Amino acid sequence: MLAGPENTASPLTIREATYLYNAHFDKQTKTTLPKLMGYRPWLYVMEGKLKVNGQKLTKGETVTADPVELEQVKAYPGTTLVLLLTDLQAKMTYAGKFSGIKRFEYVAE
Repeated sequence: MLAGPENTASPLTIREATYLYNAHFDKQTKTTLPKLMGYRPWLYVMEGKLKVNGQKLTKGETVTADPVELEQVKAYPGTTLVLLLTDLQAKMTYAGKFSGIKRFEYVAE
């Protein structure tokens, strides 16, 4: 785990309902991705290739699905993955600074 919400054990705190993980595989590996109840996975192949549910993904490709569908992956040698687990039901806001300009304030319920 690289980053996570405030009050978690992650080394970097982000103010999002999101956890950020990465992994590098030097050899062919079957692995189980981390999962959290209520969080949706978004998996990005930064380098190399991957097989998920019989589908091959290569550098620059992403996949998101139900956590059970992305539970097991097969990574090939030289593969680096980035995984985001995000709570899609979390409250969000557009308030704040974007490109240094406060554009509008909005809170989604």
